[in-house]
Amino acid sequence: MQVFTRRIQQTGKSTYIVSLPREWVAANNLKKFDQVRMIPVSTGLLITVDSEAKMSEAEIRAGRSDTPAEAARLFFSKYLEGYAKIRVTFPEYSPQTMSFLKERIRRWLVGVEIVEESSTEMLAQCLPMHDKLPVKLSIERMGSITSNMVVDAINSVVEANKSLAEEVISRDDEVDRFYHFVTRQLNAAVRDYSVLNSLQLEDPAECIAYVLVAKSIERAADHAVNICKRALHSSSGIFDADSIVDISEDVVGVFKSSLTALLGLSIKKANETMTLSERVAVKIEQLQTLPPRKKEKADSQATLLTVLGSLRRIAEYSEDIAEAAINIASRKVT
Repeated sequence: MQVFTRRIQQTGKSTYIVSLPREWVAANNLKKFDQVRMIPVSTGLLITVDSEAKMSEAEIRAGRSDTPAEAARLFFSKYLEGYAKIRVTFPEYSPQTMSFLKERIRRWLVGVEIVEESSTEMLAQCLPMHDKLPVKLSIERMGSITSNMVVDAINSVVEANKSLAEEVISRDDEVDRFYHFVTRQLNAAVRDYSVLNSLQLEDPAECIAYVLVAKSIERAADHAVNICKRALHSSSGIFDADSIVDISEDVVGVFKSSLTALLGLSIKKANETMTLSERVAVKIEQLQTLPPRKKEKADSQATLLTVLGSLRRIAEYSEDIAEAAINIASRKVT
């Protein structure tokens, strides 16, 4: 990275001037009377251009051999980068791809509207929502949805309630929507300090930690879905349901504790969460190593191991969230 040095000039009694490097001005296509942003940061003064103008519109040209899923992945990548508009053009009329893309946008993305559409082109507008939905609020909502998913997933297995299992699976879309939205916000915050401030964050380094937190919550929700899928395919229910319910309550408690530590930036609470998770892991391992009962069917044993495996992973993701809380809080202490 090139470093420029300038001397401070003074004009009049109270105005100080610093010239901008010619190379930087040219690289950002700036001209006379254009505005730049000057943002005080902990290490000095940041001078930047309007990032929203630079990220105004992205264009995706779908190829004839591209599958609907491939076109959707390209669209999602541009959404996560932070573009305000995303234009998708197709070489020919492709109703299957367009329908697939619109369905994925509706299910998994926040603040996206199709504003123009023809037989070979689609334009999506991504609405700015930085000031309306700060990162911590999104994380809190993701965590609340996920913890309820885990509770209901266990109930669906214990009660052999397939309709409840299907309903829990459908909730995973909402967690995915928040995950993609948080990632988009944090990508924008890394580029633009004004977005960082609107998200109520102080340091770009926090963005990395919060992306990891959002991913951990999203993966915990995926394991709730795994439990529900097992409930849908199990024909014999689950043996020793009381033990499973007890352990699941412990895991949900650990998960909620990690979120409390993160949202409150409490190092003490985060360390308590780590200790609780270790205790839960011991309980899960003890139950996993028990030999199958004589009356227990193979299907029931497979369900038990699947549920225990997912609960263990959720506890591990909770530890990751607690660790992120410690990393963020320790920076503020120093």
